[in-house]
Amino acid sequence: MASPKALLSLFMLLCSFCSVASPVITQNFKSVKIDTLHYSFSPTSAKNAYQSNINDWQKIADKPLNLGFEQRPVWLLFRVKNTLKNSVTPLLSLDNPLLNEAQVFHFYNSRLLSHTQTGDKFKLSERTIKSESLLAKLTLPPNSISTVIIRVNNTAGLRIPLTLWEQNAYLAHKSKLNLIYGLLIGFLFSLAMSCIVLCGFSRKLYFAYAGLITLILGLLLAYLCGFGGRYFHPSTPSIQQVMIPALLMLTTLLFLPLQKQLCQPKVSKLFKWQSFITNTYAITLLFIWALPSTLITLICLVFTPIVILYFVVSTYICMRSTPSKPIQALLIALVLFLCVIAYFNVAVFGLYPLSRYSLAFVFICFFGSTFCLCYGAMKRFILERDEQVITQQTLIAENAAQDTLLKERLALQEQTQKDLESLVDERTFELQVTLRELEDKNRELEQLNMEDSLTGVKNRRFFDKKLIMELRRSRREQTPLSVIMLDIDCFKSVNDNYGHLTGDQVIRAVADIIKQHLKRPLDEVARYGGEEFVVLLPNTPLEGAFEIAQKIRQAIENNTVTVAGTAVKVTISAGVNSAIIDDISNPELFTDDADKALYYAKQNGRNQVISFPIPQ
Repeated sequence: MASPKALLSLFMLLCSFCSVASPVITQNFKSVKIDTLHYSFSPTSAKNAYQSNINDWQKIADKPLNLGFEQRPVWLLFRVKNTLKNSVTPLLSLDNPLLNEAQVFHFYNSRLLSHTQTGDKFKLSERTIKSESLLAKLTLPPNSISTVIIRVNNTAGLRIPLTLWEQNAYLAHKSKLNLIYGLLIGFLFSLAMSCIVLCGFSRKLYFAYAGLITLILGLLLAYLCGFGGRYFHPSTPSIQQVMIPALLMLTTLLFLPLQKQLCQPKVSKLFKWQSFITNTYAITLLFIWALPSTLITLICLVFTPIVILYFVVSTYICMRSTPSKPIQALLIALVLFLCVIAYFNVAVFGLYPLSRYSLAFVFICFFGSTFCLCYGAMKRFILERDEQVITQQTLIAENAAQDTLLKERLALQEQTQKDLESLVDERTFELQVTLRELEDKNRELEQLNMEDSLTGVKNRRFFDKKLIMELRRSRREQTPLSVIMLDIDCFKSVNDNYGHLTGDQVIRAVADIIKQHLKRPLDEVARYGGEEFVVLLPNTPLEGAFEIAQKIRQAIENNTVTVAGTAVKVTISAGVNSAIIDDISNPELFTDDADKALYYAKQNGRNQVISFPIPQ
């Protein structure tokens, strides 16, 4: 029984060999594209795939495998024939560096020769061949036909072009390719930096926006070539799956402020809707990082062309209304970027079989877009500069005409001015004489306003101003300020008994005695009311003010006023208050306390001095 089964298996194996177009390794082998192979979603393991019937698999011929936005893991199978008499070790290259995971199984005579894991799921240090490209090394026995089975899993579509390389040929090809890619991407970065530097010198924001878009497009090309996972974040290469759609969306958003700078559109419903759509798109980008990479890719591929198409339409409308080179350049850049987005949709969703070298189309479109953006920004700057030059020339011509007119006017004005100067000199002399007279009169009036006409001491108006000044000084210098309120006792009886003329003489005598007891220049006495006086003593504590008040009271008590042969004796009562001022907003509060002490002296016998606070 075992023998027929073995024959049947051998027959099926031969049939399978005949049904698959195998790459052939010859003496002059350099590279071969594997465009004919079988694929299936059914196998559960590499051994199961190897042992399954090849007729149950689907076949693809003469084109690279692209299964569109397929989320299921796919198994690929092809044969490699080595016609040489010695073993060879070619490299199998999966020409899509953005695949999440790829496992390469190499079988020969039902025996697993090698198993290689690669993909951006694995760090660069974890890969068998430490390269940004997805590579697997195969060891082909001499004169053999080997079976290669590949399991590929990717969240952003299954596009799996395969190439088998002789090692030296691959190294030469990869070196040349990396050099070209590096030069092109480096050129874009240099162009971006030039725009940003121009923005710094010219203070024009459109240079900054054009530079940022160019910089992001350079980053996109780096990620599409697989350099992102190697140079930017080698420890987390899987971020590539998120960075590419995120950078595409960010580039789309930057076109809006650049359009406003270059087109300067008028406010309309179209542009209001464009701003609303772009703001919604920006909010989506802010929260997109929390979504799975599959959903991020879908959102980018579906909504980005809609937003870009809206930009194209609005820019075209601006160009129709106000044609200019910068708007035309922006329109071309938007169309080229829209072509790249369309290419990504075709490639990811598998809408049309694209060749292996279609990535060159992306490079061409990106370079064309960046050149148009930089040209548009520079052209806008030149146009603005030309407008400024024309404006300046117009102003210069107008100024020249005005200068001629001014010269004529000045000639007329010179003569008029000479005549006026002589008249002004005469009037000035007269005015100066009059002003001097007015100043003298003002000084006399001011003196009269500050002095009491009866006693010759300062009046209440002067005291109110002086009090505010001394309150501020006390608060500023933290020195005590004292005030004495004095009132002639029973003055009404003096007027009633001797008459008002005698009363006036008594008031003058009291004022003179008070002035005699004030020795310092800053001490002031003022007539506060009819027979009431107030004494202001800066930098004087309560004890000193109280002593002065007592001396004044005793001097007045001992003094006799003689009027027309009539001797009149009077006494005074006084209230004293002293404090270091904190609040100057209510000056009346300070004098009110002295007045309360005066009132207490009047009510409790007169002819005495009472200090505040009033004794209980």
